[in-house]
Amino acid sequence: MFRKKIKKIKRKKNIIQEYVEAILFAFVVAFIIKNYVFQNFKIPSSSMESTMLIGDYLYGDRLKYYFSEPQREDIVIFQYPADPPEPGLPTVENPQPAISRDNYLLLIKPVYWDKYNKKIIWHQKKNVVKRVIGMPGDTIQIVNKKVFINGVPFIRDYEQHIDRVNIPYDKGNLYWNGEFMGSRDNFGPVVVPDAKYFVMGDNRDVSADSRYWGFLDRYDITGRPLFIFFSYGEPPIKSYTELLYRQRGLIAPAGRIRWERMLHFY
Repeated sequence: MFRKKIKKIKRKKNIIQEYVEAILFAFVVAFIIKNYVFQNFKIPSSSMESTMLIGDYLYGDRLKYYFSEPQREDIVIFQYPADPPEPGLPTVENPQPAISRDNYLLLIKPVYWDKYNKKIIWHQKKNVVKRVIGMPGDTIQIVNKKVFINGVPFIRDYEQHIDRVNIPYDKGNLYWNGEFMGSRDNFGPVVVPDAKYFVMGDNRDVSADSRYWGFLDRYDITGRPLFIFFSYGEPPIKSYTELLYRQRGLIAPAGRIRWERMLHFY
């Protein structure tokens, strides 16, 4: 008897199915790269001048701190501790959100379904860049704008002060969990706990850093700046008066492409 050969018929994929699979694959790859390998962001404030300028666009390396621990003076990227970890939660700036947490369904962090507006949203704390000053176990104190680590002055060439005013300790308004901590210029002392860090901006007088919101948790550190791939903006701010004038729109120096900062590695 002869066996009848059965011809296998390959079904061609529907063109729509192919597009859907391609889009899903691209989404997964982009998700992995964005969350575990690289990230890009723009410097929005003058808190790290003149190391980093407003309008610097950077690539960040997310892999660095998977294999090593942050060291003193490292510039780190982290999720801003004062931001809500999930959408719809109250914050100091927004104590009563228009849409409550109950209206958001977690799909896969950080992707949520907004049930109220019927759309997918991406929610993460904003990325912030500061410099590690205090390591776990260090005692940090600031006296007349000078940082002391374990009683020893910590002075470097990258820090700058643009405000001549020195705010006394007892005139400050900094509180941690209801405990008075002093002022911007006279702070502490505090001891850095395990798995936490004390971070500051290089532009010390205008940086919202650990002095204001507390220690940075190791878990919130997501990477380090790798290099600047584009830079456009105004010249760095040189005085506190100039900062106030710019914020009020009284002066607006012309911006330019800063070619000299392209591909600057950190």
